Amino acid sequence: MFVQIAPHVKVFLTNTQVEFVKKYKDKESFRSTDLLPEEVEIAKILGDKSIFVRKKLDNGMQYALNRRIRFVQNAIKK
Repeated sequence: MFVQIAPHVKVFLTNTQVEFVKKYKDKESFRSTDLLPEEVEIAKILGDKSIFVRKKLDNGMQYALNRRIRFVQNAIKK
C-alpha cells in the first residue's frame, strides 16, 4: 500500500507496517518504551519514512502519526 506524504511524494508500506499504523492511528501519541522490541524497529522505519513524527525524550522516543498523510489505494509501483 502506498501513503502520500506530500504532493507527488508517495511511500510504499509493507503489510506489517500497515498493520502497525492501523494499530496506533487512533492514539494521539505513544512512547517507544510502551512498544514491544519488534515494534520499536517498525516505528523507527516509519519515522524515517515520515509516517510518524518523532520527539526525542530523555529515556526514549515519543511518536505521533503524521496528520498530513493520505492512504492511496490504487497506486502504481515504479
